Amino acid sequence: MVNRSIFSVLLLILMVNCDPVGKSLDHAKASETRVPAQESWNPRILINSDERETVQAQADYSAQYDDPREIVLIGKVQLDFFDETGGHASLMTADTGRIDDQTHLFTARGNVIVRSDSGMTLATNILFWNESKALIYTDQPITMTSPTDTLYGIGFESDANLDNWVITKPTGVTYRELNHE
Repeated sequence: MVNRSIFSVLLLILMVNCDPVGKSLDHAKASETRVPAQESWNPRILINSDERETVQAQADYSAQYDDPREIVLIGKVQLDFFDETGGHASLMTADTGRIDDQTHLFTARGNVIVRSDSGMTLATNILFWNESKALIYTDQPITMTSPTDTLYGIGFESDANLDNWVITKPTGVTYRELNHE
């Protein structure tokens, strides 16, 4: 008798929680609001400014959308930045990226690391690159390391080479001696 009652309760729970056939699938299709105009696997995207190569982007997968006009990069996202002479300046890596085709703003998300060829390293979770201003920036917590220091803060702005940078709200301590000559 107890087994029959337990079975009846379980059957009732299953009937209440089950969708009619196809209802879940229709809901999933309705949530897919956009379909990419193009898809690529292991793409290499060249971004040119002032008649020279500025950035080379790579990822495991990219999807290009028409509305809004953007490219979404997923998996092992890399951006190689080049200086005014065409030489390599730095490398940005992230989990995902998004290129807004109208504003020319690149958004990197997840485990974002920028390593300059001069030895500076920036780590954050979200970083933006503004192509027209040639700036990378964030309002998120950052860690900046050099061969001799580690700096922390919230908010950051710099050129892509990490040569000219500002930490908006710096935190931390240094144990260097100051030379007062």
